[in-house]
Amino acid sequence: MLIMLNKLKSIYLLIPLVCLFFYLDLIKPGHKEIDFAPHLNYFRYLADAFLHGRLNVIVPDSQRDLVVYNQQLYLYWPPVPALVYTPLVAIFGVDLPDAFINVLFGILNVWLIMKISSLLSSKFNLGLNEKHIMWVGFFWGLGTVHFYMSMEGTVWFVSQIMAQTFLFSAVYAMLKIQKPYRALFISGVFYASAVYTRNNLVFSVFFLLFLYLALHRQIKFKDWLTKGAIFIFPFIIFSLLNGWYNFARFGDFFENGIQYHDMNPYFLEAFQQHGYFSTYFLIHNFYIEVLHWPSFNLQFPFILKEEEGFGFIWGSPLFLLLIPAVILQFRSYKNIIEGHPMLISHRLIRFGCWAAALPIAFIIFCIMGTGWYQFCARYTLDFQFFLFVYLLFSWQLLCGIPKIKWITLILILASIVIQFLGAWIY
Repeated sequence: MLIMLNKLKSIYLLIPLVCLFFYLDLIKPGHKEIDFAPHLNYFRYLADAFLHGRLNVIVPDSQRDLVVYNQQLYLYWPPVPALVYTPLVAIFGVDLPDAFINVLFGILNVWLIMKISSLLSSKFNLGLNEKHIMWVGFFWGLGTVHFYMSMEGTVWFVSQIMAQTFLFSAVYAMLKIQKPYRALFISGVFYASAVYTRNNLVFSVFFLLFLYLALHRQIKFKDWLTKGAIFIFPFIIFSLLNGWYNFARFGDFFENGIQYHDMNPYFLEAFQQHGYFSTYFLIHNFYIEVLHWPSFNLQFPFILKEEEGFGFIWGSPLFLLLIPAVILQFRSYKNIIEGHPMLISHRLIRFGCWAAALPIAFIIFCIMGTGWYQFCARYTLDFQFFLFVYLLFSWQLLCGIPKIKWITLILILASIVIQFLGAWIY
């Protein structure tokens, strides 16, 4: 395998192509044709509405999970994915191959996370080599819920996969682009796009902040104000446009339409009693999306369908390494030389990982649903990137554990097997 990689001279091409083969569902008996059919993706219809000067959608097929207001249909999802679809709809029409388009975003995400990991390693001396980066791509592409979500062209999965693309692009721009003002502005555009694709990603700003601080620790306060303004400017513009979008539809800058949502009866009672967002859901959702063990049987594919899903740490067991990583980090603090710049940079980024992941997780756990219906816990994909980066910055400490490389390999392979079974089911 490694000889083949060396001949191709680019794992950054090979691993996404391997993921492409799986995402196109060419592994299943009888599934030999690529899915170019339209799926239930309302962003296409919103793009069509934009092109015709409307904000309401005209949906010829299923109308479930939409907002009904003044006898018109609207989307409650943030609108950026529709902007991405707008040129495609203008050129090719509204009947687009949703699954295939989502696959392309999925393999782009695999490429991006490999590039990000490589850049983080080179800039912060993480000690990752080409083989490590290869396994990064395999894990993210095939060992997380990103696997089966990239195969689906429906509105729910499109928004999450596309949000990952914008988030990764924001991080990549900050790491890759050398000119600071250009890097901050482009990163800010991608950050704003991520937020207005998945609103909870607003808290990813903490990771980006501490990443930039780790990269440029000598910046003066006045420079911070100027550069902060450059980064946040696209977000302000996107927020104003989104406020206008809401006001034009519902007469309220902050109303996305959720109170007019024609929701499934499965959610209706909980929504009427507690609203869309409440700490009432926190304990239940945390249990389902983190701790709940999957149900098994003795017949292939062995994992039973559970509409609410199960804990992401069992769907991607590599994240179990967070437990020893956190313990070792606390133990290592007493040995850290406070003045060592690289160690301080590592600490800043690790703090940024949790500063972003925890509030995003809190928002997710307080939403009235767990991602029904799903395999594993798809909402948790929104914060898994930050947990993964934390593991990257803990790798050198983890290497002190006996047999850790074999343990890590086993956990990655277990993650891939479990997610493969999930993709087979869904």
